Amino acid sequence: MIQTWTERTHEAINGKRSLLLAWSFLCAVILEFSAILDPTLYGAEADSLQAIVFLLSTIVLSFILYPLIIGYHWVILSIVRGQDAQFRDVFRPMKERFGKNVTAVILLAIFQTLWTLLFIVPGIMKYFSYAFTYFILRDEPEMSVMDSITKSRALMNGQKWEAFKLILPFIPIYVTGFTLFVVVDSVLLSALSLSIATILVRPFVVARFAVMYEDTR
Repeated sequence: MIQTWTERTHEAINGKRSLLLAWSFLCAVILEFSAILDPTLYGAEADSLQAIVFLLSTIVLSFILYPLIIGYHWVILSIVRGQDAQFRDVFRPMKERFGKNVTAVILLAIFQTLWTLLFIVPGIMKYFSYAFTYFILRDEPEMSVMDSITKSRALMNGQKWEAFKLILPFIPIYVTGFTLFVVVDSVLLSALSLSIATILVRPFVVARFAVMYEDTR
């Protein structure tokens, strides 16, 4: 099954890889443009009032803008289904049911964080459990956020190991970026390393999950 999903993913995004990477980059730029205003880049102490206020403001702004990533999932799902898609489509979740989409982002962030704080492995397992949520929000707009999360968990039941193997080739890229994020003694360079890894991995991981979702549902 893994080979079949992989082949279907390659077929679906054939000729569109560069475009999807470019769109992933644009999403990252929009989401992280405020990083250039980070006072710690210009000598401010990380625990100063200025830095703390900026951090809280950035978190709020991120939640407001993060539906762009939901839109990116929707765009790739359209491509997997053989439908036309444009970059402007990533803004669709910000124009349709914005409050619901922001709520989905916040709830998934809370759930993922809590499970990860409990133990790393449960956090990873829940990442796969929630992987179909954004697709479900598109296909079943009448469904509540919690019901969408629950349905994602149900669809992924018994398939988490398959999901892990499906995206395994891209994990080293993200691990490298995350390692640099942790060890590099520079806010700018550490954030840049993680952002680049995320940009490179996102199109292919989302596309594989989209193919898996199409087959599973």
